[in-house]
Amino acid sequence: MDALSEILSSVRLGSAVIGYARLAPPWGIAVDPARGAAIHLVQNGDCWLRLPDAEAPINVSEGDIILVASGVAHALSNPVDAPLAPIAAMLSKAAAGTGNSHDSEATTLLCAKFSLDEGTPHPMISLLPPLIHLTRAQIEANPSLHLVVELLRLEAVSDMTGHDIAAPRLLDSALVFLLRAWVDSRPLGGGGWFDALRDKGIARALRLIHEAPTEPWTVNELAKRALQSRATFARRFTRLMGVPPLTYVARWRMNLAARALRETNQTVEKIAHTVGYDSAPSFSQAFNRIVGQAPGAYRNSFRMVERDATRPRRSDLAPYR
Repeated sequence: MDALSEILSSVRLGSAVIGYARLAPPWGIAVDPARGAAIHLVQNGDCWLRLPDAEAPINVSEGDIILVASGVAHALSNPVDAPLAPIAAMLSKAAAGTGNSHDSEATTLLCAKFSLDEGTPHPMISLLPPLIHLTRAQIEANPSLHLVVELLRLEAVSDMTGHDIAAPRLLDSALVFLLRAWVDSRPLGGGGWFDALRDKGIARALRLIHEAPTEPWTVNELAKRALQSRATFARRFTRLMGVPPLTYVARWRMNLAARALRETNQTVEKIAHTVGYDSAPSFSQAFNRIVGQAPGAYRNSFRMVERDATRPRRSDLAPYR
């Protein structure tokens, strides 16, 4: 399995909601920061994207797609200074057919909201930028991404049965293809994990860590496997990944442990051995330090949320609040 596949296989999509609207200017939608990310596709027309830390609004043209990271407030509008309304209200209004949506200057938006399972974030997901913006030309040059984007559009406007199952799976595929296209489009030397995936030595070390988390990895051993000197490996790994090698190893183990706590009934002691710890107490101490909860408390809190959660529907736009 390649490194990008390994990363995405360890995260879980949930709370998928798709909204499709044709909006006549002036219009503006605001998305408050929340646990969850957003994909916006401009099907027709164009609009402006505003981010809190951006120096200037960003023009999003017809056919472009943007991925805004979890927790990042943002706004889409046309014109750039249009008053803003909550996205739930705007999409509900559009779904009800109110407003002059037949205006020749109207913008057609597909908005998809999803949440990554962030009980313990994947150590590489946290390095994603707040915004990924792919142009129409980049999408059309990638047949897989182009196809899944079209399927998302068709799903958004249809009333076919099985929508609640199809939408999350399409979003899952869209995320994979979008990230892969983004990684391929990045210039070398820009830093971050897209460079790490293309650095043969670092990518080899990451693959070893992912495939054998129970190994007693040391910086020396990882550097040897990466065919780099210890100093070069440690420096490059820290620069590209944002953390030292052994910190990454610990976070990866906790990511696997958290997944086991969520998805299995294995004992804490069994999970501890599975991720490379000799004893449950040493594992629990490390888990509490990295995740912020003891393993048992983490499992209980997650299952409580799971019991209380309701399956989202396309008409339920509450997650956009």
